[in-house]
Amino acid sequence: MKKSETRTGFFLRLCGVAMVYFAAAHAGLMFAIVGSTVTLVWPPSGIALVAILAFGYRIAPGIALGAFLANAWTGLPLMIAAGIATGNVLEALAGAWLLKRLAGFRNTLDRRRDVFGLIVLAAMCSTMISASLGVASLALGGIVAYGEYASVWLTWWLGDMMGVLVVAPPLLVWLYHPRPVLSPPRVAEAGVLLAALLLVSYLIFATPELAGHGYYPASLAILPFVIWGALRFEHWGAALVTLLISALAIWGATHGTGPFALGTLAESLIGWCIFVNVLAVTGLLLAVFSAEQQRARAAIRSAQEVLEQRVRDRTEQLAKTNAGLRREMAERKRLEAVLIQASEAQQKSIGRELHDGLGQHLTSIAFLGAALQQQLSDRVQPEADAAGRIVELVNQSIDMTRRVARGLYPAALESLGLSAALEQLADNPRSLHGLHCEVHADFEAQRVDPHIAINLYRFAQEAINNAVKHSQAHRLWIDLACDNLQCRLSVRDDGIGFTPEHDGQGLGMHSLRARANMLGGELEITRNAQGGTTVALIYPARMGEQNERRQHKRRQSDQAR
Repeated sequence: MKKSETRTGFFLRLCGVAMVYFAAAHAGLMFAIVGSTVTLVWPPSGIALVAILAFGYRIAPGIALGAFLANAWTGLPLMIAAGIATGNVLEALAGAWLLKRLAGFRNTLDRRRDVFGLIVLAAMCSTMISASLGVASLALGGIVAYGEYASVWLTWWLGDMMGVLVVAPPLLVWLYHPRPVLSPPRVAEAGVLLAALLLVSYLIFATPELAGHGYYPASLAILPFVIWGALRFEHWGAALVTLLISALAIWGATHGTGPFALGTLAESLIGWCIFVNVLAVTGLLLAVFSAEQQRARAAIRSAQEVLEQRVRDRTEQLAKTNAGLRREMAERKRLEAVLIQASEAQQKSIGRELHDGLGQHLTSIAFLGAALQQQLSDRVQPEADAAGRIVELVNQSIDMTRRVARGLYPAALESLGLSAALEQLADNPRSLHGLHCEVHADFEAQRVDPHIAINLYRFAQEAINNAVKHSQAHRLWIDLACDNLQCRLSVRDDGIGFTPEHDGQGLGMHSLRARANMLGGELEITRNAQGGTTVALIYPARMGEQNERRQHKRRQSDQAR
């Protein structure tokens, strides 16, 4: 049942193509200039080509039937009509085959190669088949003299070319391009284009004064409308404007008005045919150039949107990654702070044990030793000197214990403040190494919370130890100063200078950087102009305010509990 319906539909399509071909041929033969069969107006060539492109090669019988009936209708012998019909069918078949095989033709006419293929392969090459077989059939039938073969062949060829260039594009656009949906401004523009086109066409093609003079340049005034239609409305504009101009121009030529109205109909139609062929080629090329530009702009916009979306996605990914890194850094700082606090607490505990435990124990031993020495001296015993030596060693041990305890737990930092702790810290290089060490601290710089104070103390402690060990210095300066924006703790020496290649990767430098990072600041190491090195810690002044607020909140929380 389905096959029967398909065959019925195909048969109806064949009949429809034959009827359309016959009607178009009958209209074109009304302008015949050689007998009743050769005309410069031959729309069926474009209809046949579009039928093959749209419905396939099997539609050829419908074209053959329409062509045979149209030629037989003129009174030609059936053999001659059959020969001409054969040429018409072969022209359409060859044109479609050449377009598909050589040009990779698309029925949408949206590429330059499609337009050039239609012009060269279909309009210029395949039409030679119909012209050659048709004129040969007429010559063999005695209707055309052999001496007129060339002129008749040229007329036939130009007429078929006109059909391909003028009629085929509107049909392809109608079949394969969506109906344009125009905005109100574009509708108004289309109306203005149509009105202006009709007015100018009337002035050119309906003017009796231009008839009989062959003043073809007047027709060039119509080209701006072809350009307008092609560039603004692309394929629909180019095809419809060209078709309308062709109809108006042939109306004027056949009614004795306009630049193409000459002495004979043949002369009029030759000028008209050449004009509309040039017009059709111009419109097609402009339309496809405009369409390609539109597609290129659309592709650029699409690529830009894709790129912008990728940038947004990548930016979002980077933002997430940065947020993760910031969280990791914050967690790392927190853990470092916890470790340092735990280390400080442990050192504090050890320092207290050394000071209060071992120090007191050694002090008791020193007292006992001194008493023993006194007893031995009173008895004039030779062991009195040995006892005195023991007391001296114990006292040295007490001093060493106290120094170690102060290094582990700077008690002065809690009781007397940062400036006093730095002064006490400067006593070590003075007493142990004979260095001149000065401490300068601003009053405002001394008012820091314990968290910052202990880190500044440890920073100064490490910097002093490095200077003592490596700088070969004779003088040290410890400076602590603050302004509204930042604070700066520096340890400056007059030694041999700092060598980053050898000194920058040690444990001491890592400790200094860690302390600076803990305070949200930066480590700065510079050579002094007069020699020596300055190691400085620069941190934001608001760091102390933030810590004070945190401690205040903690105290309030503790009180609430």
